[in-house]
Formats: sequence, structure tokens, C-alpha cells
Amino acid sequence: MLNDTTLLLELDGVSVARVERLADGTRRVHLVPTDEAARACPTCGVFATRVKGSAVTP
Repeated sequence: MLNDTTLLLELDGVSVARVERLADGTRRVHLVPTDEAARACPTCGVFATRVKGSAVTP
């Protein structure tokens, strides 16, 4: 699915829910799946039911 998030972040299957500016000037971007398959583990196929972690990217 091509959307603005895909174009901006090169991430397919997700959309930006909100963005926060942190005290150190960096931003925290909260993403939500727009494609149900994006919630599934690519190895076992089990769907996530909760947030299990976060990733920091440059």
C-alpha cells in the first residue's frame, strides 16, 4: 500500500499515528499497521497482540 508514510520513511504497511518532540530535540514517531500482514511475525506468522519493543533509527 503506497501512502505518505511509505514515501517518507520507506516503510510499507504502516502509517504515522503521531509524532513527539523529545527534550533532547529528537523525534519519536508512533506507527500503526495499515496492512494486517504487517503485524505478523515474518518467521512464524503469529499476529502481535501488544507492543513488544521499539526501535531507534538514525
